[in-house]
Amino acid sequence: MRTFVKWGWSVMLLLTILLLAGCGFKDIDKRFFVVSIGVDVAKNSSKKYLVSLKFAIPSESKGTSTDSIIVSEKADSMSEAVRIIKTKVDKEIDFSHAKVVVFGEEIVKQKGNAGINYWFTRRRDIQEIAWVAIGKPSALEVLKVKPKSERIPSNAMFLALGKEGSETPYVFSEFLFDYKYRLIERGIDPLLPIIEAKKELLEINTVGLFNKSQLKLTLEPEETKILNFLRKREEKSANKITKGKTKVVIDTHKLKAKYKILTPKGKEPFIKVKVSMEGTLEETTRRVSNAQLSIYEKAAEKSMNKEIEALLVKIQKANLDPIGFGLRYRSRHFNNDDWEEWKRLYPGIKFKVQTKVQIEDTGLIE
Repeated sequence: MRTFVKWGWSVMLLLTILLLAGCGFKDIDKRFFVVSIGVDVAKNSSKKYLVSLKFAIPSESKGTSTDSIIVSEKADSMSEAVRIIKTKVDKEIDFSHAKVVVFGEEIVKQKGNAGINYWFTRRRDIQEIAWVAIGKPSALEVLKVKPKSERIPSNAMFLALGKEGSETPYVFSEFLFDYKYRLIERGIDPLLPIIEAKKELLEINTVGLFNKSQLKLTLEPEETKILNFLRKREEKSANKITKGKTKVVIDTHKLKAKYKILTPKGKEPFIKVKVSMEGTLEETTRRVSNAQLSIYEKAAEKSMNKEIEALLVKIQKANLDPIGFGLRYRSRHFNNDDWEEWKRLYPGIKFKVQTKVQIEDTGLIE
């Protein structure tokens, strides 16, 4: 019996070694790491897409390296492009470090890109927490930008979208897993930040709103900031308020936003949006005492109410729903036709915005 068990373990060990030998593992020095991916419309070609991969070139020393190379290929699919790019490099392409996917401005305006979108989510070696963005004027131009402050390839985009560097409410960030979810879920629509290439800088202060297939609306920087507030993604900001001849800027450090969809019987349905904001005076054109703070609080509330309502109506007229009002409605109504009911309701629903602003002090000046 002992002999049989001994031979059994020997056979299992031999089979394990044989399986390991055929797994195709390659050492790190035989891999070429992709840090960012760009997809554009292929111009002057019978092919549909221009796919660009930005590779990081490791330094021979222990220090960091900003060296990189961009390899592009025209193809009708991502799979075809990647396989052709493999013929242009000497190492195996590795996507495990690809943190940013950039779609060109022209390509997101077109329909019929479902295959490209789902290629990223089907690949096991692409991170679901990679950021997705729109490149202006193209994804390739964005990938080409090398800011002087960048220490490793594409690090400027990593820091900006991840908000590990500069913190600002104008920068919108979207993960690949959330983008995929929004593409298929009824009641909430996709939205992506827009990265604009400007010589040696990357500017990110606007956002593009999608239906389930293409870009439909681009928001201005101030509208992007408000949308960030409503999604509770950013609390720090500066809001400019005008009261008579006096202009003040409120530095916010705490912000809360919540909403309810109300359908009272015999009355028109409406969405009640409540926003609370706390901050301090950062700048004024005239002297403002602590006794006058309540005046500017009310002026700020009135101004914010108008701005938020105007943005919500603008998004509603485009028949888009990036906040997820439809998803909230479906989660509270369990009818068989709840989705059809919401589609009839949303175009005419009213918004009632109530903002509460608290200015804690006037800074260091009393």
